[in-house]
Amino acid sequence: MTEPTRRPKRPPVLIAALVALPLAALLFGMTATNLGGPGGANASLPSATVLISLLAIRFNWARVAALVALAILTVEWLPGAVHHLDDERTSQAATYVLIGTVLFVAGAVLAFLTPSNQYYRQAARWRNSRKQRLS
Repeated sequence: MTEPTRRPKRPPVLIAALVALPLAALLFGMTATNLGGPGGANASLPSATVLISLLAIRFNWARVAALVALAILTVEWLPGAVHHLDDERTSQAATYVLIGTVLFVAGAVLAFLTPSNQYYRQAARWRNSRKQRLS
């Protein structure tokens, strides 16, 4: 009988990415709420991005989807944030976007480093071996 595959441990770089990406999404959501009010038309993508980035803890597809959504938010919000950084009314929202962009870039790099990719492969193998053992 073969020994069961051990559950893989998340590497520290992946843990940092899984913290940075939801924080970036939350900051973009705070920007949308700050500028358009809660539940406005601009709040739906940031809200969905928060949920998707939290799903990245478990699913590889969610990691990619969160990065795509955060890239869209960055392209959408960053030019306006840079332009309105000195504006008294919108400087707080612009600061949220700038911090969110830095967290997104850092999280994107960390999420696709070799240890992170290896973890998702090992986790998939571990889940398959558990399914085979239980059936």
